[in-house]
Amino acid sequence: MPMPSIRHRSARRAAVRRAVLLSVAVSVSGALLLTSCTGEDLGPADGAEDAETAGPVGTRRIVDARGRSVEVPLSPRRVVTLSRPTLDAALALGVEPYGTAVFAADGDRTPPYLADRAVPARVVAEEGRVRYGRLAALEPDLILVDGSTRAVDDLAALQAVAPTVVTSTGRHGWKEAFTATAEALNMASAAQQVLGRYGTELAETARAVEPELAGTGRSVGVVRWADGGLARPADGDHVRSILESLGLRRAPGSGTDGDWVFFGVRGAGRGEAVRTFGAARTRPVLAPLAKADEEHRVAVVDGSAWEGPGGPIAARTVLNDVREAVAAPSG
Repeated sequence: MPMPSIRHRSARRAAVRRAVLLSVAVSVSGALLLTSCTGEDLGPADGAEDAETAGPVGTRRIVDARGRSVEVPLSPRRVVTLSRPTLDAALALGVEPYGTAVFAADGDRTPPYLADRAVPARVVAEEGRVRYGRLAALEPDLILVDGSTRAVDDLAALQAVAPTVVTSTGRHGWKEAFTATAEALNMASAAQQVLGRYGTELAETARAVEPELAGTGRSVGVVRWADGGLARPADGDHVRSILESLGLRRAPGSGTDGDWVFFGVRGAGRGEAVRTFGAARTRPVLAPLAKADEEHRVAVVDGSAWEGPGGPIAARTVLNDVREAVAAPSG
């Protein structure tokens, strides 16, 4: 039997999605009203793939982190990521998301540590609230979500738009979540290569920092600056696993008395963090950092890579920060 044309399949798929969306209109009416009130074009953002791009041909069935059996495309082309970890994972695999989500912790924008990698993509969710009108207009062929965002609570509505895969429930480590994302994208081999490179860099960093750890308490302070004061960061699993692998431990309390201190600003990249630290370093709340700063034991970093859930790009960013701060300069 001849294979239907790609254009015909795409048109039929769009028609089916529109019909299904009508059946869930009541459950998502709030999101639809939010979108319709904007009065803006619902097409892809500049730089995103053209809406007429043909969909994938062929499917396969996988089991996601919730134990759901999901039929997904063999080669998804219009992928929507609804969390930071799924965005990180997709970009690490060379996949440019067609639609994405933003969160207040990142200043309602792409996390700064990913900004130079992410191409313009349509924002279809804000702080876990999905704008279903925008999402449906993109006609995605795969949606990736996880337990780090409340969008995961709307699986039925998401599945009505496109195959939806839960990559992690929140109980999984970043490597397991990344592997699950790669499986959904049919890129398991590429994921192993990414993890292999990370493992090599981790081993190299461990060798580089070990001589500098002798005679120290091997403690690391992670300081987060938010709203004009100190706030304990919500560490991602990638930070914990890196510190443990390097034989380091978190300094207690605010972290200002660690052998090395990593200072980041909530939702800001390194450039903004440098300016913030320069302006705030004389404040009494940062007085414990004065001696460490004089001894060059304070590293100002991109805080967005250090807190919250992450993926391989966040992990490599943190690993590089630790190596640059702790290891003796080469040469």
